[in-house]
Parts: sequence; structure tokens; C-alpha cells
Amino acid sequence: MSNNSDSGGLVVVIVLTIAAWGLSAGWFYQTGQQWFDTCWASINSKNPATTAAEATAWEQCGPQTQKALFDAGYVFGGNPEYAVSPELKAVNAACPNSFTEIPMSGVQVMAIDLLQKDGGPRWLDKFMPPDQMIVRTFNKGWPNCSAVRAANGFPKIVQKPDGTFGWSRPCQPCEAEKAAMGK
Repeated sequence: MSNNSDSGGLVVVIVLTIAAWGLSAGWFYQTGQQWFDTCWASINSKNPATTAAEATAWEQCGPQTQKALFDAGYVFGGNPEYAVSPELKAVNAACPNSFTEIPMSGVQVMAIDLLQKDGGPRWLDKFMPPDQMIVRTFNKGWPNCSAVRAANGFPKIVQKPDGTFGWSRPCQPCEAEKAAMGK
């Protein structure tokens, strides 16, 4: 009986080892470390992608970053000089600003920069999908963005079937902002 339990324990250890290695190798999904390495290369390369797989991976950096942030409840503020309504002013104060903070080349550039300043991916990011790592990094600079968005009536931004992002429902504060701007 002891022999069977010893070999059963060995099988469990082997299976767990293979599973851990498979997770870190990205067999099941792209890991945070893989996302970081791929997106860092896409931003810092002086040359175009050399393979179709590399080009495809580079193209996913922006949408993956946006999806992670939008799924976490983030919105991006705009030009604070033009904010009229209290709702938009609150979001501008609590969230990353697309007018002054997010590079024109995309929010993924900002994510990579923030991650580098934070020391890069953590050990667990070698096994986990990139979303948590991206959100964790943005939460350091804008910890209340999602809560302020919700408290001020802005709906979440979701990915549409065509791959674009938009409001999950009509944006009432946006309409109030348009009306306030007209006054």
C-alpha cells in the first residue's frame, strides 16, 4: 500500500510540475511576462516584426491593455480645461488622462513604462494572464478611477463584437456634459 501511495504522490508532483511549466510557457494563455516582453519589444524595436506571429502579437498589445483596464472599470479623462460638469471633472481628477498622460501611440506604451518604473513583472506574472499585472500597475497611480467612474454615473466601457470599445449603455454624464457645454 505504501508503494502505491508513493507512486501516486510522485505522479501528482510530476503533473503539477508539467502544469506549472506549461503555464509559464504560455501553453494555455499569454502570461503577464510574455505580454510584457512582447509589448516591450514592439515599442522598442527599430525594425518591423520579422514573422507573422510576432506581428500578430505586437498588434494585440494595445487592445489587450485597453480590455484589461476597461474590464477593471477604468475610463480615460480628456482635456481638463474643457470639463464643465462635476461628473467629468471628478473622472478627470481620478483617472488617467488621454489628453496629457496617455501617449498618442497607445495606452500600452504607458503600461510598459509604468511597469518598468515599478521594476517589471513580478514572479507570479510568469504564470498569470497580463490583465491583473496591467491593472495592478495602473491602480498605483489611479486607485480610485473605477469607483469614481461608477459613482458619477459613467457606464463601463466594453469590447464590442467588431473589436472596438464603447459604452456598455448610454452615457448619461456624457449627455449632461454636452448640455452643460452648450450653455
